[in-house]
Amino acid sequence: MSDDPYWNTGQAEEPSGRFSGGDPLVTDTFEGWWHASFDTVQRSWRTVGLILLIGVVLPRWVLGAYNNNVRAPEQDFVVTDWGTFVREYTPGALAGIIGLVLTLAVLYVSGAAVLAAVRTAAAEAAGGFLSLGEAFTFGFRRGGRFFLWLLLAWITVAVGLVLCVLPGLWAIFALSLMAPAAVFEAHRSPYARSVQLTHSAFWPALGRLCIVVLVAIAANVIIALVGLLLAGLWHAIFAGWLAAVLTVITEAVMALLLLAPMIWIASAALCTYSWLRGRAESVSATSLSAEASGAAAPGGYTGPGEPGHPGSPSPTP
Repeated sequence: MSDDPYWNTGQAEEPSGRFSGGDPLVTDTFEGWWHASFDTVQRSWRTVGLILLIGVVLPRWVLGAYNNNVRAPEQDFVVTDWGTFVREYTPGALAGIIGLVLTLAVLYVSGAAVLAAVRTAAAEAAGGFLSLGEAFTFGFRRGGRFFLWLLLAWITVAVGLVLCVLPGLWAIFALSLMAPAAVFEAHRSPYARSVQLTHSAFWPALGRLCIVVLVAIAANVIIALVGLLLAGLWHAIFAGWLAAVLTVITEAVMALLLLAPMIWIASAALCTYSWLRGRAESVSATSLSAEASGAAAPGGYTGPGEPGHPGSPSPTP
């Protein structure tokens, strides 16, 4: 038995038979997971959206504006010789180094922001809250270590896609829960933990995460292509300074368009992680939030709130 109020011993037809649907994050069925992800968006879209706007959208805008202005050809072109096109479209060594540094910086800041967003969504699901400063402090405190794991994940995915595509697709699936794993289990490898969790219920997890990954890939690819085509169009039609201004504005709009799917993707990943943890452990939104804060809920408390925030239990003597 368990002290968890959402324990459900009589629900044998469910994959884990553990929760009756009363928790805002920990679910059992696909329908419960689907509704929980959108409930998380509805509950936390303002705070999570603000964090992602500052930590993901703005850095992405800066990087995209730089790349499109530096890489765009200075004159009209017709692609008849791909070798000539590549030479015209490839920046010099200095611009390439600056672009690489910016890319790594954006990856670090974005990773920290995602950690902060997941942490905030979990706190609000438990009935607590985090200020913007607390959220980013948490994200950047964990962000350095998480950045190294992100680099390893990107290398894994890239190598897998180059080798035979399917290993890369597997890596995208297996490593898709690294952010929530880094938030709630600070002393474990988020890389290995994500692989372990996704394979603990392979087919149900694959179904859920395929939706999340497809939404992420489709949103990024479509918006990136539209931005690239518009940047090329501006540079082909207008003078240099006007084309640069229009490119910067276009990148801002494209980055903002990514905000809505990003909020749902972060919420769906959090709910997927919570569901997989709930299959093997007695957890709730409150216990997860307390775990992320580094302070266990006194006396096994599973009500709303978390230590140090409104609605939290009184400290035990």
